[in-house]
Amino acid sequence: MSDNVMKVYQKWEDMAMYLYNALKSYPKSERFTLAADTSRALWDIGTSITKANAIGSNKAEKKKTVESADLALVKLKVLIRMGMKLEYLPLKKYEILAGQITEVGRMIGGWIKSIQSI
Repeated sequence: MSDNVMKVYQKWEDMAMYLYNALKSYPKSERFTLAADTSRALWDIGTSITKANAIGSNKAEKKKTVESADLALVKLKVLIRMGMKLEYLPLKKYEILAGQITEVGRMIGGWIKSIQSI
């Protein structure tokens, strides 16, 4: 992985570790619904980051893949906010996750811009 991609991946991994611990506070009734959807969105981001890094010089395909990571990040934001509003996720954990999501989002946005400028 290139250095910038490695940084994005590391931030995503840190977010994933924190989120998995936070999902443990969701009630049992939500484990196969909201918690599972949240987890799936998280893995979609990680998969897209890894896939985009593996794509060689095909700029259009790489941009499309990075944009899919960005879209999954938006979905994750919505799911996290819903968990907080339903009081499954404590406010403090939500604030930390929101900060992590914002940071990963900025990095992905920068990645998209760098692909466009190539």
